[in-house]
Amino acid sequence: MSKKKWALIILAVFLIWGYFRLFYKTYNEKAVAQSADCIIVLDVKRITNTLIWNMLTTPGQWKTGKLFSKKSKGVNWMDMVKLPDYIMLFHSASQPANAWYMLLTIKNNPDFDEGLKQFQFEKINANEYVSKTYGIHFFKQDDRILVANASVENKNLLAQVANELFTKRSYISKASLSKVVNANSHLAVYFAPNQFLQKEGIISANFDKKKISISGSLTPYKQFGFKETSFGYTDNSLCSMGFTQPSQAVYAMLNKKDKEKISTALNVNIDSVLLQTNTSYSLNLTDVKQRADSAISYTYDEEFNKVEKIIVNDIQEPAFDFLITGENVSAIYSYLQQSKKLEKTTAGDVFLPMPFVRSYCSKKNETRLSITASGYKAAEENRSVKAIIFLQIVLTKIPENLLRYLPSGIVKGLSNIAEINLSATKNKDQVLLNGVFQKKDNDLPVINF
Repeated sequence: MSKKKWALIILAVFLIWGYFRLFYKTYNEKAVAQSADCIIVLDVKRITNTLIWNMLTTPGQWKTGKLFSKKSKGVNWMDMVKLPDYIMLFHSASQPANAWYMLLTIKNNPDFDEGLKQFQFEKINANEYVSKTYGIHFFKQDDRILVANASVENKNLLAQVANELFTKRSYISKASLSKVVNANSHLAVYFAPNQFLQKEGIISANFDKKKISISGSLTPYKQFGFKETSFGYTDNSLCSMGFTQPSQAVYAMLNKKDKEKISTALNVNIDSVLLQTNTSYSLNLTDVKQRADSAISYTYDEEFNKVEKIIVNDIQEPAFDFLITGENVSAIYSYLQQSKKLEKTTAGDVFLPMPFVRSYCSKKNETRLSITASGYKAAEENRSVKAIIFLQIVLTKIPENLLRYLPSGIVKGLSNIAEINLSATKNKDQVLLNGVFQKKDNDLPVINF
């Protein structure tokens, strides 16, 4: 056989190997319980291939030193369980919001047993193990483990889902599971029909070297109707947001306890503000301004004489305007007056529930009421959007010292994101969701691992 034929055979073998290694994918049709009402699917090979492509085309973005480091002693998670082509996390209906599950297959029994000791798992009974250090609680059945988060208070919930998968063998339908798997995205979220959705809904997310994009559609029942309106805003503001008045059916989904929490946080009764006669709400936060504020205090010298002392502090204040539009905003204004949320001054009605910045409430006319920070200066609107809700945040305009109030994981994940744009719009009975996380103009990865 000639060298040319050998070369062609080797090339064909390499291409076939590459196809199965990088592109051919399978999924376990029995990995999700029938009771699942929400599924999150990560396409492992699609994510891996995108990262490899980004690394090849922009090698300066990536740190490769760890690729050539020696393997640490002991067992890691990849030695214990098989990494599937699709990682499927699911939530079971009627269980707490923080109860999530994932079915995995044991890769190597000796390594798995060694890993249990290394990661300090405690054996609860013949099937269940828990690691308080890593927050993992799992149910073992032969070579399969049903993994859950250990923070769920009711430990019997894991056994219920395990019984559904391992004993009853009740799985979500192949038709439903295939929809989320075939979403052709790095990440996809599936919602089963429920009291709000009349059809299955899927939201997908993808990323490349420049952005993370989100899209999807939901079909709520007609009683949960949403209205659109046109919002004008400026793209140079730190944050621009707008949303239309929720329908009575949507608003009723908030129970009394939720309303009390929101009212306490805002220091106003939301039932007296979110009126059905309202049309929309909008916020324009231009930036966070810094100003010097002086305060006088007194000390005493050695002879007990009173000495005046001036302390100058640098204060950061948001410059914002919050606008409520509706048929009769006088009712809201009257509520704020009667509940003593306003204080009359020569400069206007001070809005007392906003303690960290001096703000004023004014009724512009019978359909517009605003709450405006004293340092706010209106900017000319150069953008418009027709939506149910929209949000634009320019992260680069947030002072770095304020980011410390956010969880460190969120700060790290958003460290190379310049701008966030999210919106929900209508298309007949559907609600269309779209979002873009735009990367900063640099050579760093869009996602900071």
